Amino acid sequence: MSEPDTQPPDRAGGGPSSGAATGLVAAVIGVLITSLPQLAEQLSPGNRALLALVALSLGLSVFATVRARREAPRRRLWVTTAVAGGVVSGGTALVLGAGALLGAVTAPPVAIGFNDEFLLRSHADEDVRIGALPLAAGSYVIWAKLYAENPEDSGVRVTCRLDAGNDYDILAADVPPAGSAPITLTVAHTYRDADSVVLRCRNASRSARSTSLKQVKILALGADSVRIDYLGG
Repeated sequence: MSEPDTQPPDRAGGGPSSGAATGLVAAVIGVLITSLPQLAEQLSPGNRALLALVALSLGLSVFATVRARREAPRRRLWVTTAVAGGVVSGGTALVLGAGALLGAVTAPPVAIGFNDEFLLRSHADEDVRIGALPLAAGSYVIWAKLYAENPEDSGVRVTCRLDAGNDYDILAADVPPAGSAPITLTVAHTYRDADSVVLRCRNASRSARSTSLKQVKILALGADSVRIDYLGG
């Protein structure tokens, strides 16, 4: 009479649960790597470094888990490495999550600058700085508005430009003699460091002209992130 097979299972190969756990971790890493370029665009340099640490430590944890299953003599070393990588990645992810939660519960910053009246005296190739609004690092949607009043007896074209880093908006308005015209501009930008949004205007005339710019305002509304896409036809 033969004895039942009592040979213990091959622990080096791991059971279904360990395989499922490894697959789940690998899936998380895959999603993280796929979304890393989009995430990095919206993060500060410090948060980008933390995100890279999460990816590296999580990858090390998965690698060590696989090696622990294949190398029985060094299993304890690989298990220790896997646990350490998991702890580092989990702790760093918690730091990132806490920062994101803090940013979510903090009201977006709003900054406003104004000037009741500015006398613009310039000609066609001379941009005059009308005003600048300092902003902290972050993402903003920015508006500028004013109206140009022409005190002279001939019409003039006034061109204004709103610059936020390498993003800008530009608009030209024809102002009739002894008349006025509104000008509005909009731009979105993410500042990596503190900087200013700048409004400049000019009179499109060969000779110097005087134009009164009234009720000049710049409004910057903070946002979680901004994305600028090309509008195809």
